[in-house]
Amino acid sequence: MSLDASLVAAATLRRATGIDPRQCQAADVTHQLQLAHVLRDGGYEGVATLEEALAGGDHGLGTVERLDGELVIVDGEPWRVDWRGVAEIMPPETRTPFVIVSTMDRPRTMRLGDVDRAGVIAAVEDLVDDPGAVVSVRLEGHFTSVTVRSVPPQNPPYRPYAEVCLSDEVRWTHQPFHGVFVGFRFPDLEPGASIPGLHLHGLDRFRTTGGHNHEMQVRDAVLSVGVSRDVVMHLPERTMTDLLETPPDLRSVQRHLLRSGPSTIEQLAAALGVPAAEARRRIDWLADRGFVGEAPAGIGEPGGEPHWQVALKVHGSKSTGAVAAILDSL
Repeated sequence: MSLDASLVAAATLRRATGIDPRQCQAADVTHQLQLAHVLRDGGYEGVATLEEALAGGDHGLGTVERLDGELVIVDGEPWRVDWRGVAEIMPPETRTPFVIVSTMDRPRTMRLGDVDRAGVIAAVEDLVDDPGAVVSVRLEGHFTSVTVRSVPPQNPPYRPYAEVCLSDEVRWTHQPFHGVFVGFRFPDLEPGASIPGLHLHGLDRFRTTGGHNHEMQVRDAVLSVGVSRDVVMHLPERTMTDLLETPPDLRSVQRHLLRSGPSTIEQLAAALGVPAAEARRRIDWLADRGFVGEAPAGIGEPGGEPHWQVALKVHGSKSTGAVAAILDSL
């Protein structure tokens, strides 16, 4: 009997709904909030708080609501590097649309000197020697130069990630640089689920600047890696049975809320080109099943119409091919 191609080698991919701290205790698990393709398609509204996300680990990266900068999680502290290159620690209630975290338990280490980014990738492969594993990576020390980037906050309706980077990305080079880069080396677990390859975000030693890494020249640094045997994708709330039975017109509501953020019934009706009564029917159907909920107080005008957003909560499991196809359509 052969294994499903998405579950080969060391990493096993599981889907769950919400972030349950009881699921986040194992040291060799990588936790990812939201599917990567949702972020790439413009899903920049927060679906969990950093406090909830950090239940899964103290090492990681991601972004914050509205794609407002690069998130760097070092030793349990969540730092955001904004589009000006300024680093700031973020409060636990900050919402995030996408984050990956893990705990590096008994990492393997190697000292590196006089290598570029390609040399770092080669060193990671030498330490792990398992192309199917998810690898947590930390690189700390002195660099001759690093090139990093960030982006300014976006406003709905959100554009795809590639368009944002093309028009709004800001890059800068530090020569020299003393600091730490953290991130992951992912295999291609499942189309659209993760970001394959090495992905690093960094901070300088004084926690004043950093960003998403593009290029680097290492002078003298320590490389640490940890291997995850289990990858849990935490997704917006939905049961597998209900998801399979959700008609396309209702999935269009979820897609709009992910890409445009919390919306009133009137805004939703206008965006979908349907009467307000039909928009209300769709919201009620989704709310009854826990797929959407009212946004927290403070969004919109005080005392005004409620705003609706995609909800997060309960528990799920590995998806079938049919469910994966529907998730990819959102």
